[in-house]
Amino acid sequence: MKTAIIIDSSVGIKDLSKYKDVYLAPLMIINSKGEEIKDDDKFSDDVFWDLNETDILKTSSTVVGDMYELWDNLLKKYDSIICIFISKGLSGQYASFKMLSNEEKYANRVFIADSKAVSVIGERQLETTLKMIEDNHKPEEICNFLEEKWLNNITYIIPKSLTQLVRGGRISKAAASLAKLFKITPILKFDGSIDKEDKTRTFNKALSIALQKIIANNKGKKFVVDVAYTKCDESMLDEVLAMVTAAGCKVGIIRKLSNVIAVHTGKETIGFVPYVL
Repeated sequence: MKTAIIIDSSVGIKDLSKYKDVYLAPLMIINSKGEEIKDDDKFSDDVFWDLNETDILKTSSTVVGDMYELWDNLLKKYDSIICIFISKGLSGQYASFKMLSNEEKYANRVFIADSKAVSVIGERQLETTLKMIEDNHKPEEICNFLEEKWLNNITYIIPKSLTQLVRGGRISKAAASLAKLFKITPILKFDGSIDKEDKTRTFNKALSIALQKIIANNKGKKFVVDVAYTKCDESMLDEVLAMVTAAGCKVGIIRKLSNVIAVHTGKETIGFVPYVL
């Protein structure tokens, strides 16, 4: 059985040249004028950040017609397709295409994993899927494995600045002003959806607390900490990586957070993602 994999741009991988049988379904970035931009390899980081720092952007699912076209073309040369999309707690992407995959022409050929994925989590799931296909696992088995392995995974996201959260209306200007006055940094939890987990004084203290939470959550397990980040100085990233090592953890993958997260958190945001080996 020959199987293709489709990831969306929430994974953050747009150059698929090193991957065999992997294809991209770009999510959409929408500016304040309502203009839609495909978040694909033609949409550069420089252009994204120019827009993100001057406009209030939104995100939306892959265009349905584009997905249909991709499925139809792939099913001419593959027996099945596994889709690893952004977590259903962050977008309607999963629910919409899960429903459409039940249509007669796609049933039992297109499989949508309930991934709870975004950014480096999706990258880990892609690696796992490729290995399982190589080991001749069926698409249903692979999707079930992904859903079970990442069922209770908890990631922490720490934005250094609240500017983007204010601009997007996710916190009030008054609350942000108080937080800035008292140097309060929020710690966000991602377990399929994003919610407030904790808050503390200073960014570095928030990073430290998040790492301790990861260690506690994974006690007795062998794991690494993948580090995801948005636009920041190299010195800041180096300091973050040093903190992970100093906490007694091994650094895994180091990767930029995908645009669909950066739209909401802004620059200088760090994500700590445990990956159980």
